[in-house]
Amino acid sequence: MKTRTTLLTLLLNGLSLGLFAQIPLVYSSENTGASCAAPALPTFAQLPVVEPLPDPFMWSDGRGRSTSFSDWECRRNEIRAEVERYEIGTKPAKPQNITASYAAGVLTVNVTVNGQTLTLTSQVSLPTGSGPFPAIIGMNSANGSVPADIFTSRNIARITFSHNQVTTYGNPLITDPYYRLYPDQNLDNAGQYSAWAWGVSRLIDGLALVQASLPIDMSHLGVTGCSYAGKMALFSGAFDERIALTIAQESGGGGAPAWRVSETLGAVEKLGATDYRWFKDDMKQFENANVAKLPHDHHELMAMIAPRALLVTANTDFEWLANPSAYVSARAAHEVWKAFGIGDRFGFYIDGGHGHCAIPASQQPAVAAFVDKFLLGNTTVNTNITTHPYPALDYQRWYRWWGTNTPILPAEPLGKRIWMETECATVGSNWDIVADAEASNGRYVRVKSGLSSPTTAPTGATAAVVMPFTIDSAATYNIVARQSVPTGEEYGYWLKIDEGPFQAVSSQLVGNGGFESGLTGWTTLNTTGATITANTVAAEAHTGTGSMKVVNPTAQPGNQWRVQVTSAAFPTTVGKQYTISYWVRAAAPGGSIRLSTGPSGAQYQADQTIGTAWQQVSWTITAGVASTTFLFDMGQVANTYYIDDASVKEVNTTSGWGWTKLRDAVLPVGPHTLTIAYNAGGGAKLDKLVLATSMASISGLGGTAPTCAVTANATSVADSGIDVYPNPATSKINIRLGANPLHVKTIDVVDVTGRVMARVPVGKQTTLSIASDKLKPGVYIVRFHGDDTRAQRVVIQ
Repeated sequence: MKTRTTLLTLLLNGLSLGLFAQIPLVYSSENTGASCAAPALPTFAQLPVVEPLPDPFMWSDGRGRSTSFSDWECRRNEIRAEVERYEIGTKPAKPQNITASYAAGVLTVNVTVNGQTLTLTSQVSLPTGSGPFPAIIGMNSANGSVPADIFTSRNIARITFSHNQVTTYGNPLITDPYYRLYPDQNLDNAGQYSAWAWGVSRLIDGLALVQASLPIDMSHLGVTGCSYAGKMALFSGAFDERIALTIAQESGGGGAPAWRVSETLGAVEKLGATDYRWFKDDMKQFENANVAKLPHDHHELMAMIAPRALLVTANTDFEWLANPSAYVSARAAHEVWKAFGIGDRFGFYIDGGHGHCAIPASQQPAVAAFVDKFLLGNTTVNTNITTHPYPALDYQRWYRWWGTNTPILPAEPLGKRIWMETECATVGSNWDIVADAEASNGRYVRVKSGLSSPTTAPTGATAAVVMPFTIDSAATYNIVARQSVPTGEEYGYWLKIDEGPFQAVSSQLVGNGGFESGLTGWTTLNTTGATITANTVAAEAHTGTGSMKVVNPTAQPGNQWRVQVTSAAFPTTVGKQYTISYWVRAAAPGGSIRLSTGPSGAQYQADQTIGTAWQQVSWTITAGVASTTFLFDMGQVANTYYIDDASVKEVNTTSGWGWTKLRDAVLPVGPHTLTIAYNAGGGAKLDKLVLATSMASISGLGGTAPTCAVTANATSVADSGIDVYPNPATSKINIRLGANPLHVKTIDVVDVTGRVMARVPVGKQTTLSIASDKLKPGVYIVRFHGDDTRAQRVVIQ
């Protein structure tokens, strides 16, 4: 009987594997489900509220759901119709009149509609040999932001899609070629992502027409791009089934992240804050709380690529990219591939420690594996790739309802709040506790005048404010401060969680201020015709021992901006003003320079004429994105430039109380401590903090801190001369009261939930011990109670 069961199991498994093996890797048609019935598309007012992520297997009319692969083609066309209707506008079908030619390494495609012709010209880099060759289509560059050798070492052709030939990035006009072809499409009802996806499809049409002269393997095409171009690659892959592999790199909001999840985060690219040149204007009706009325979300945009292959990446160094949202969305999308038994065709890689759009050595094997399997057909490589830094994040809460027909988003940790009053913390003696009727609980803390430590975190308890707290729902928490910063001044703190490293947060942001140690933190772009080096000649620096040197030996007429140098080390906040300053000079007269931001929501400084003497150039902008990239653009003349002392400073326009996000942290369940030390000095008033899973509705005085019941002066132990030792404690906590200036009468040992674990009367004792050997390892608060005072000290057991 056991043998028969085993044989039956093997037969069934073999049958199942055989069925899954028949699921295509790619299709020969742009949209194989074009004939599927179109779903009903309700008006905004008719749409229901669905707080969790919509079920990708549920039919749009609510008649049920199907995880059968035979139904998927029509279901994905329902998602397509929703994305077009509510986000990007209609992607037109393939036109009748398309011609193409290939010569001298350039593919030319002419598309004629309504008597108007749009021309695409694409540079093609072919491997040696006769082909046919697999090919990667890079958004606005031959290989996107993926290192070229990943493709050249594998004999993969590289093809550039020049999106400005369809509609211009950053400045679309109704006179752009795409809008001339389709008069019913305009800047209001058609976003650029529908136009650009259409353009990629027309490029693929052209490839199919020139097979005799350009030997491309049409069954092994890939697309790739990063940032805004990562979104472009994602939409292109979702809307054209002839694309076998999509690599969407660091795409940010509007790409891989789900709009719903992003709405619960901090300074990220949310639906209401994205670039509306890319999307339909009326998508904005779904901003803020209305995002729950969107009938789809971007886990379904990614799922439209199934059963074909998709790899998405994210970068935790850039908050604006909404990385936790990208992770949740990727997990949800992965369920579609897994339902069809092809989970290895979708992967995600979320890491940090590198520049925006840079692929570090640690990430390259994952990219290479997807290229090997889905462009070269090597089925032996492992593409089960789910790399991420979020082990504590409960991603399933966003889609646990699928299949139940009850779209409920569990309450926790959405909207979780942990409020903390700074004056109720263990406050070091280098801070003042100040009474203020406008502060929550009537008090705030402020670093003493003249103290600052901008380079490294100060050491010792006197420099720190230590706050214990307990997490009961694992999640990504935003650390938000209520503070008041005097006009013209700065705030700056060092923050750490538990015993982790300190991280600086500040209104004074400095990149590679002097370029003294090479081009660390900076990336060179578009360097054709010029060289960029770290100049270590002190005499040629503005300050310090070196500067950045740009040598442009050849004039570039007609190409105004030839050399770009970028740093991604400036974590700005959307809507705030910043002044960017740098020093510059040219070796010869006649040079010019400007600064720009990008790649998302680019802003441009006016051209600056540069002389041969050092001069400071400043530019004030309102940040449209977070982690802004600043680009130094050199003029077209032949010249040598020196740049030094680049810095970014937040413009403080108000001295009133307000809430500022300081950082975020992924926190597991359990006790923790938040330590704040001073960075910049000045008069910044720090009132209270909140750890919040959602940034929505944090305003006014905030909520109540349950463990803070100060009714008189809150005094730090360090101020009083009371000594608590050792810390960490071992078998007992020793306390030396000395002259007992606080008139302490009782001492409590309290855990982070507020439970009193031990209480001892002081009486006439000046030295006493409290047994701690029976306490569980963790964080405890020793509280000293007097007639009209209370002090406390955090102790680790």
